[in-house]
Amino acid sequence: MEISVRNIVFAIIIIVCVFAIGFGIYGQFFSDKPVENTINVNTDNEDKLLEQNFKNIFKNSLDYQGYNVNTMGITKIDSTQDLIYTWVERKQFVDNRYDLNLYIPRINISNNTSVERFNERIKSLFIDKANDIIINATNNTIYTVEYMAYVNTNILSLVIKSTLKEGNNPQRVIIQTYNYNLSTNEEITLNQILDIKGLQAKTVEDTIIQKVALANQEAENLQRLGYNVYIRDLTSNIYKIENTDNYILGQNGKLYIIYPYGNANYTDAMDVIVF
Repeated sequence: MEISVRNIVFAIIIIVCVFAIGFGIYGQFFSDKPVENTINVNTDNEDKLLEQNFKNIFKNSLDYQGYNVNTMGITKIDSTQDLIYTWVERKQFVDNRYDLNLYIPRINISNNTSVERFNERIKSLFIDKANDIIINATNNTIYTVEYMAYVNTNILSLVIKSTLKEGNNPQRVIIQTYNYNLSTNEEITLNQILDIKGLQAKTVEDTIIQKVALANQEAENLQRLGYNVYIRDLTSNIYKIENTDNYILGQNGKLYIIYPYGNANYTDAMDVIVF
């Protein structure tokens, strides 16, 4: 009887130890408790906040990011202005016709083919649209244009956002970006920026697809609830690096890759991915 009791006690101790070890293993691998040294998680959280805050960066100004940029070799169109300045500023309201709030920028570099092309595109997209509204609008059109520019070492980045609401049409947001290398005096491509930041194109593309797919899943959930939302085409080639047109180096040298679906459709939907 004494031996039997001792065996039972030992058995209970063994069972308790097994359960304790089991719970320890479970907690290590399946617990929600964060694992230490997760630098990537902190970076992802920072980038996510930047992505969410993108629509609030537009201050109609140029931020040199603390760098002392030498502009001695650059000839300006207007010597009294900075490298980016507000070309057209207008607030105008006409009852039952239009409400304009415009801050349209200009890249202040002369005798350069790339910059001339940039400025002509800014004029044709934003100034010409404003003039068309002033002349022809008849249905309560609301049109705003704002911008933000950064200099990171020798790279000048400009992003312009316009918001258009015409009558009962859905609101449309258009984004255009312009990137210029102040050292080489030429446009800088996305692939060149990836090289500077040490990013692999394939890795960037995979991240883009993952984040766009997640945004699209959220949109589909809203659509099932009856909301009118923009559904992305995940098979589209627009997400390839060679077809990506909108990108900037922003605050602290962060790379913003932007997919503004309003550039081609009447929607304010966009995806912003930060690296």
